[in-house]
Amino acid sequence: MSARKELLELKDVYYHEGSSKVFMDAMRECLTQHTENNEFFRNLMESSGIKVEDIKCESDLEKIPLIHANFFKKYVVMSIPEEDVVFHATSSGTSGQKSQMFFDQDTYDFGNAMIENEFRYFGFLSDEPTNYILFTYEPAEISKNLGTAKTDLGLLSYAPVNETFFALRYNGQGHDFDVYGTISALEEYERQGLPVRIFGFPSFLYFTVKQMKDTGHRPLKLNKKSMTMLGGGWKGYADKQIQKTELYALVEEMLGIPSENCRDGYGSTEHSVPYFECPNHHFHIPVYSRMIIRDVRTLEPLPYGEAGFANFITPHLMSVPAVSVLMGDMAVLHPGEECGCGIKTPYMEILGRAGTSAAKSCAITASELLKR
Repeated sequence: MSARKELLELKDVYYHEGSSKVFMDAMRECLTQHTENNEFFRNLMESSGIKVEDIKCESDLEKIPLIHANFFKKYVVMSIPEEDVVFHATSSGTSGQKSQMFFDQDTYDFGNAMIENEFRYFGFLSDEPTNYILFTYEPAEISKNLGTAKTDLGLLSYAPVNETFFALRYNGQGHDFDVYGTISALEEYERQGLPVRIFGFPSFLYFTVKQMKDTGHRPLKLNKKSMTMLGGGWKGYADKQIQKTELYALVEEMLGIPSENCRDGYGSTEHSVPYFECPNHHFHIPVYSRMIIRDVRTLEPLPYGEAGFANFITPHLMSVPAVSVLMGDMAVLHPGEECGCGIKTPYMEILGRAGTSAAKSCAITASELLKR
């Protein structure tokens, strides 16, 4: 069995100490794939003076050549034959270039297994028929490859679908946010009494429950097994952003979903390892990745508690050399013990996008629908 598959077999998805050897074996497996099959990455390794065999322990991970996330907006560099691509994901935006990520079957299956393992860990796998509210794009040709839409649709496989409502409705040319249709669907789901799962952008969930509260709508009492798993952030709509704890309290008040069932998610097209909140609402680093915080000037690694660029390292992708990706996000890494949930791996605090670039993300695109 390959080391990457062994990594997926680990029962505790938040046990770095016990997974270190298999993680490093998987990293060397991944680095070998890209060095042997990708001229760009091979040259990058050679120019850095790094060989695969130099990456022996976790302290060596910082030596792996960094690739900035923006690189994937301009260049396509695959380590597999084009005919082996089974899935093509893009970031979204109304203007500018989009990141593109390509998956062979192995990489695609690895991604799905990570999500399933993390859902199982948190007890979110269910056999009970479930209704879904998706604060994401209704499927259409223009949105079929968007990473956010694909991720949310994938989350439908972890509890049987009874009904599904897309809040961002396709109008023939683009998407419009249907807040009143969303509220009507929530009312219907309350009557049915089945669990409800809410996925997608947190800004739309906030706008929905705020609209209910501001208009004097009665609080709904959804099934107590209902949950939210949000993602995409508030970028582009920061003037309306509220603290997660405030949002979760509002959701509990207006929808009846317990705050401990309200979770956020983090991920990106350039680094597609899923990060889900623990019960204390922190993003712990799973066994499938490691994280380094880099100084914004020197790019040197920083200790716990200091803010810098987020650098994610993973053996997930065998198709594209997104092995050590430097994000535009600013973040802080904390020791797991500070959380109190019982998970020992470090957790990250995402502070927001660095700089003042006008480049748009999927969340910015979505926020414009609110303004319309």
